Amino acid sequence: MTDFWNGSPAMGKKLAEVESILISTIDDPAYPLAEETKALVLSGGKMLRPAFVLIGAGFGAGKRSGGRSKKIPHIAAAVELLHTATLIHDDILDDADFRRGTPALHTKFGTVDAILAGDWLFSSCFRLMADYADAKSARILSRFVGAICSSEIRQDLGKFTFSTSKREYLRTIAGKTAALFSLSLHVGASEAKADVAVTQALRRAGYDIGMAFQIIDDILDYESDDLTLKKPVGNDLKEGLCTLPLIFALEEAPGGLKPLLGAGRMDDARVALILDRVRETKGLDRAREVARSFTARARKEIGTLPDYEAKAFEEMLRYFLVGLALSMDAFAVSISAVIGGSVLVLIGAKILAEHPIKRF
Repeated sequence: MTDFWNGSPAMGKKLAEVESILISTIDDPAYPLAEETKALVLSGGKMLRPAFVLIGAGFGAGKRSGGRSKKIPHIAAAVELLHTATLIHDDILDDADFRRGTPALHTKFGTVDAILAGDWLFSSCFRLMADYADAKSARILSRFVGAICSSEIRQDLGKFTFSTSKREYLRTIAGKTAALFSLSLHVGASEAKADVAVTQALRRAGYDIGMAFQIIDDILDYESDDLTLKKPVGNDLKEGLCTLPLIFALEEAPGGLKPLLGAGRMDDARVALILDRVRETKGLDRAREVARSFTARARKEIGTLPDYEAKAFEEMLRYFLVGLALSMDAFAVSISAVIGGSVLVLIGAKILAEHPIKRF
């Protein structure tokens, strides 16, 4: 498993159990791409979504034991199978050559088999949900899958139009990213029989965290480098996507950017020029402010939760966000993290080193 959670041994132990379920589910002799799919699962993903299922379960009736009923780890595994399926399909849609620094599945086995591999993972996700979750959770999951697909279709239809609609951008990332974070906390809490008000607060907090997460990821496409991101910088531009930094940059300096945004594939020189011009504007800073506002909203929702569990969740959220920043190393990455009732903006590894992570 990834070392992302090394600072949280308790969570690492729970996720190791989830990973074991993932491997045993995928290791099906009837599934021809079992070894390759296991390699993807074990290739360094942060297991954020199953971690959120476990966090949500911690607010339930079995909260003092961390909600460790037999079904919770299986539901967490189902959510990760769903996420892995979307990654495989995303790589096909984006014509991406690599995933987590290794060749994408479709580059090795072709588009048809990769699509079917993703479909197999979807079916395995639904099988685990049918076996371990209640009917309400299964219905919620199916609706969220529909939302993810709708958002991906909407994004694909809008490629190379470079729409400057902030509303449309937020709607798209709500479906493609925030939905699954929201689902993870909601299903974990619901299955652990948490109070309805607590479950709803967690659902909203998950949405806000997911929105901030995606905006940060979009910022990194302009600020990081290929080695750190494990994908080409400017990849969103090459795919014809207009993310929040570019939307704000176009508002500020349309004359210097619009002529560069053509209707077809861009070469590396043009992408590099666009990246430089976006960096010259306040687009990245304004995008960071939006991410910061979503993190503040998450903090507000966490503030409504039971004190003991809320404090644990705040620390987990801080660990998650700081760990994400550390994984991006010493770049100008602004992450909003909840610490001691205030929002701390952490910029790069240098500042992060001055704020050590409490181990819990």
